[in-house]
Amino acid sequence: MFLVVMGTISQKELGLYEATSKYFSSIILWLGPLPTPGGLTTIGIIFIALTVKFIFYSPWNRKKAGTILTHLGILLLLLGGIITALSSKEGFMIIPEGSKVHAVSHYYDRVLDFKNENGTLQTHNFHDLHKDDEIKLGDLKIKILEKCDNCGARAPSGIYQNLQGLAINMELYPLPDEKQKEANFSGAILSITDLKNDKNSGTYIIMEDIPKNPKINETEISLKRKEQTLPFSITLKDFRKIDYPGTNKAREYESDLIIRDGGISWPATISMNKPLRYKGYTFFQSSFEQRPDVEVTVLSVVQNTGRAFPYISTFIIFLGLLTHLFIRLQSQKVRNV
Repeated sequence: MFLVVMGTISQKELGLYEATSKYFSSIILWLGPLPTPGGLTTIGIIFIALTVKFIFYSPWNRKKAGTILTHLGILLLLLGGIITALSSKEGFMIIPEGSKVHAVSHYYDRVLDFKNENGTLQTHNFHDLHKDDEIKLGDLKIKILEKCDNCGARAPSGIYQNLQGLAINMELYPLPDEKQKEANFSGAILSITDLKNDKNSGTYIIMEDIPKNPKINETEISLKRKEQTLPFSITLKDFRKIDYPGTNKAREYESDLIIRDGGISWPATISMNKPLRYKGYTFFQSSFEQRPDVEVTVLSVVQNTGRAFPYISTFIIFLGLLTHLFIRLQSQKVRNV
């Protein structure tokens, strides 16, 4: 209960991602210098204790069948929580009308990507990179002069020399993280040395979601969100925003989709209270964007291998309580007779 209360209250200051990581998904929760069990450890301890009680100390007789079933349901619920904490993945999809998407973008993780016309050459986890790190790629030597998980932009200060591309007009500097990590705007300042052709050497800027990336010796360098490829594709056929009568305030969003899996395709509609579930993925209508030339839907995507556990465990708990009530009523009838 302490973890639930503190984790809920702290979302205002830390944001949802940091609060969830600190209180609910952690093994150790540090309260100042004091290490205490985190959410995952706490659930694990309760699960082990209840399992020992269930196996070795339960009254295994017919009269206690309802109690046993109820405890089994609670065990499955805890097990599902552990599986969800360890294996669930969340992301989002941005799909313009008429476009097809077959990958889910991660909310928080970014990657530094090097590719040419034949595909990806190297990929580095942006979170693991640090200032002054160097990357060697063929005839290119890349040094990170500045790296920020959340960047601001300003006019060039004169600190960096031989500016190229976007770096001619702007310079990046680090800002504090946003409360919601997905709102961070990541970027880096790179010193690129072309050992083969010195005219390509210089200081470059890369930023996420900016299409103008440095391209040297047919190698394009980009910063983007980490993606997970889906075993199927989704095409947005039509997006609808339904307003409250007489206002511009949205009452509901709806997305008409075409799902394609191999040689099979079929239509599906997602609305704010009607998600789509397919192959272990759940798609929720999250928001939308109104661009000058096209409407864009934004879907939240959750992959949760423990999704069925709450349904199964709730049914077993209900069955246990019902069985317990039935046995008590039968016992009461016997006593009355």
